Amino acid sequence: MRRYFCPLALLFAVAALMASCLNSDTTEYVTYDDVAINSFSIASAEITLHTTSSTGEDSTYTSTNSSLTSYRFVIDQAKAEIYNVDSLPENINPAKILVNCTTKNNGVALLRSIEKPDSMTYVSSTDTIDFSQSRTICVYSSSGLYSREYTVRVNVHKEDGSEMKWEKITTANELGALSNMKGLQVGKALYVLGVKDGQTLVYGSNDESHKTWSLLSSLSGNAAQNVVTRNDTIFVLDGNDLKVSVDGINFETLAEDVPVTRLVAQSALALYGIASGAIVSTEDTGKTWILDDMDFGTVVPVSDITACTVNYPSVPNTECVVLMGNRDEAAYPADTAAVVLTKVIEKTPGAKKYSWSGVVTTATNYNSLPRLQNLTATPYDGGIVALGGKGIGECTLLPYAGFYKTVDFGFAWTKSTEVVLPNGFESSPNAFTLFSDNDNYLWIVCGGTGAVWRGRLNRLGWAE
Repeated sequence: MRRYFCPLALLFAVAALMASCLNSDTTEYVTYDDVAINSFSIASAEITLHTTSSTGEDSTYTSTNSSLTSYRFVIDQAKAEIYNVDSLPENINPAKILVNCTTKNNGVALLRSIEKPDSMTYVSSTDTIDFSQSRTICVYSSSGLYSREYTVRVNVHKEDGSEMKWEKITTANELGALSNMKGLQVGKALYVLGVKDGQTLVYGSNDESHKTWSLLSSLSGNAAQNVVTRNDTIFVLDGNDLKVSVDGINFETLAEDVPVTRLVAQSALALYGIASGAIVSTEDTGKTWILDDMDFGTVVPVSDITACTVNYPSVPNTECVVLMGNRDEAAYPADTAAVVLTKVIEKTPGAKKYSWSGVVTTATNYNSLPRLQNLTATPYDGGIVALGGKGIGECTLLPYAGFYKTVDFGFAWTKSTEVVLPNGFESSPNAFTLFSDNDNYLWIVCGGTGAVWRGRLNRLGWAE
């Protein structure tokens, strides 16, 4: 049980104690006038956990989390404020927190009462403190002559960081009428390319809400499946010509009659295409194409092709191009997994050039990317997420069975339990597009319904 007392009584007690100690014939005590908190951390806190019973019923229970010491607290001595920059998880109970608080030269730390501001208790590592609101900790010097007050805030997230929140931005019938869709972001504008009546139509949305979409231009019918972006620039294979645009309206021809049938990916150094069943690349915007090296046994996909380029977070100036797609269904009816190819790119001048490598899995493999119609992938949440329509061949998944995620550049895939489709999602089983933007949002444009969805994991929207 805690006992409350006023600061004056404390000072008398401290003074009496020091006098008694100094009169000792055997021990000499030194007191100091320093007043400061020099470290503050959370020892443990009450946490609410969710569980599911054997009958499927959800329930909650409380436990103690003792792994919160990694949450760093800032001690602003100039402003006498203490706070954590990274908020604690939302299931932490801020009213039940144990702290470790140390003071300079054995000063005494006292917590001011919320109900009785004139009363205080010792800050103890064995008594929980209610930090559901800012609290005041008073520090008294060991000499008893000086004191200082600190305002302490323990920030706790108000929402579950792993929850995916979706919003239907608009319903655009003109987008719902497209097939072979490709969505992308350039600058702050969003674009969707898709095929209608044998032409690729380019729609754009430049307003902040992205509720309004306008027809910007038209290209040949193959263009929608041959689009990549690099440095806020759109590259597209329009017929046999490689073109470029920064606004989706004006397309400039970079090279005519290029020797590729598909434009599939990009890196900081090159654009990549497919020609005669092999991967080719150009480092001079389409003027010259060379045959890329491929590891023995590597197979190039022929349909449902999608690609992502992601940085290696632990290797400076290095990125990885991940190319995904499917083999021919008639020739390989037993396939259950998609083809995944990777190419490491070192951006340092004169660095080693790597080959494309990959594996085709024909047997059931729970770590493989499923063989899905209209497979589409995009970088997200420190990895790559992929979504597709119905399964092809021996893959029997229903359309839009869920997102699959890889965090190791395409080698292993698992069905995501965090990135999930929005409630009310409805799309044509073979027409949609998925892409991510610079604000950590995922966008889905649905064929048939024309619904435009925007979603984000809560934690990806929190301020750094």
